[in-house]
Amino acid sequence: MWLYVVIIALVVIAAVGTLIIGNSKENRTGNPDYDQRTKKNLVKLTLIYGGSILVIALLLVGLLDLSS
Repeated sequence: MWLYVVIIALVVIAAVGTLIIGNSKENRTGNPDYDQRTKKNLVKLTLIYGGSILVIALLLVGLLDLSS
């Protein structure tokens, strides 16, 4: 049950953070330099997502191993 609370809390925190960043003044004005670095930005995001998936997979393996 506690795992559901943690997951829901993380989703809420992520949603609030996304809304704050999406509505920020800097985000509304845009950054031409950022728009021109598409490949570099995609590589960074892919590494972040890949690392996150790896950490989550390891945590799940650890949790499932503890319960057996």
